[in-house]
Amino acid sequence: MSGKHRRPEPDALPDVNVAERLRAGTVVEVPSTVVSGPTVVARRSRTAERKQRRRSSRRRVSLIAGAVVLVLLVVVGGWWLTGHRGTGSPSVKGTVNNQRTLLVQLAAPDGTAAASALLGVRIDRTQAVGILIPSRLIVDSAGSGAGPFGETLALPDRAAPAKALTDLLGVTIQGSWVLTPAGMAGMVDAVGGIQAAVDVDITTKNAKGVETVVVRPGSQRLAGAAAAAYAGFAAPGEPEQARLARYNDVLRGVMQGLPDKADDVTALLARLGKGSQSTLARPALVDLLQRAHRAATAGKLVPDVLPVNSIDSGGAEEAYGLNGVQAAALMKTDFGPSLIQGGPGAATRVYVQNGVGTPGLVDKARTRLVAQGFRFVNGGNAPQFGVKKTIIYIADSTETSQRRGVKVAAALGVPAASVTGTQQGQTVADVIVILGSDFRG
Repeated sequence: MSGKHRRPEPDALPDVNVAERLRAGTVVEVPSTVVSGPTVVARRSRTAERKQRRRSSRRRVSLIAGAVVLVLLVVVGGWWLTGHRGTGSPSVKGTVNNQRTLLVQLAAPDGTAAASALLGVRIDRTQAVGILIPSRLIVDSAGSGAGPFGETLALPDRAAPAKALTDLLGVTIQGSWVLTPAGMAGMVDAVGGIQAAVDVDITTKNAKGVETVVVRPGSQRLAGAAAAAYAGFAAPGEPEQARLARYNDVLRGVMQGLPDKADDVTALLARLGKGSQSTLARPALVDLLQRAHRAATAGKLVPDVLPVNSIDSGGAEEAYGLNGVQAAALMKTDFGPSLIQGGPGAATRVYVQNGVGTPGLVDKARTRLVAQGFRFVNGGNAPQFGVKKTIIYIADSTETSQRRGVKVAAALGVPAASVTGTQQGQTVADVIVILGSDFRG
């Protein structure tokens, strides 16, 4: 993909064909440099249980995950330290968020996400944006560690993908909507098919591994099953951007073809059954889809691609890390109203480790911190368990750092006496927390 970021005026038709950009573009290559983290904590990550047929790929990714996540922390940290600001968050009293966000994912047969897009829909005017997100983007999930974004969909927590994106990009996500291949096929058939310029043979494999061509190249209208296969397809050796281009074709076609009446959309979703799952209540999902539909039919659903850097994983499948500088500009332009800012947290980055050993403790701390506007950074398990009193490390003894530490303590519900200074430099976060048994979640 292009290293430059150019956006049209908000009310103008996009002057860029995102599918062509994806197919012809390149990602930015960066050296695989290991960045040293703070010496006051040691990083451990626990990964989710792997699917049998994905084990070899995950082993390759795990070799680079530790280094990548530290790179991401430093890059994103630099993003926030160099003036990242939004215009509001629904969790911060007194601010106005005139945008609603929805993570839309196509599930693969193994339960992971084949493709994902973050939709941002304005409620004060007819306008929407869509950011395509690579499934092999390395993210960090509280309680399960570093790994490809697509695999967070297979975690027990249904909100895990949205949480991982919130932590990586600092954006408030109202909910998620997941379609299985059958659910996507049902959506496409319900809207009368979608138009696509198919560039390669689209194939599927049955349970015995026999490959079948389901769509031949050419400009054509695809029915449900063919469109679902097209949306999640990447040929061997293709970069993931090629799959995202196809997914964009189908998602845009579905949004354009949705019924105009809310009752009809509600009935459509009901017919999909288990092929359509959302963390939003049905009326809220229908309202958001209706707004996206109106923007799409008016030519004001503007797609783009999350800027990433290619990481050599040593295998056939490429992994990606966030390009922090370009992502900051893109998110500020497209998701400014939904970026976390203001409130007690004021975008303070808080690195949290579990010093007790109780499963899920870091995720509970995350919930409290994000609700107060803090920027959560997953630290996994502390080097040792058995910590009785929570320790909150601040960078220095300045009044600003002291205030940050006290606000973190208040958000976590632990005494202000938990705040202490450290003589050792830290670059991974503004505040470092080691949870003790006094933290009740």
